[in-house]
Amino acid sequence: MAGKFELVTEEQGGVRIRLVNGAGHVLAVSGIYRDSAAAASGVTEIREHAATAHIADYSTPPGQ
Repeated sequence: MAGKFELVTEEQGGVRIRLVNGAGHVLAVSGIYRDSAAAASGVTEIREHAATAHIADYSTPPGQ
């Protein structure tokens, strides 16, 4: 089963995007958008950039 983008209403107002894999696990959560239309536009932008995005590893190596 393919993953999906979910638009979820926040209690304090606005909408978040959740990226969910085929097993139903949340892989990523966005910041808050003002409404569903803005969040849908955010999904389009994520799709455009994700395919060519590079990994920038700012994590700390173990033991340091």
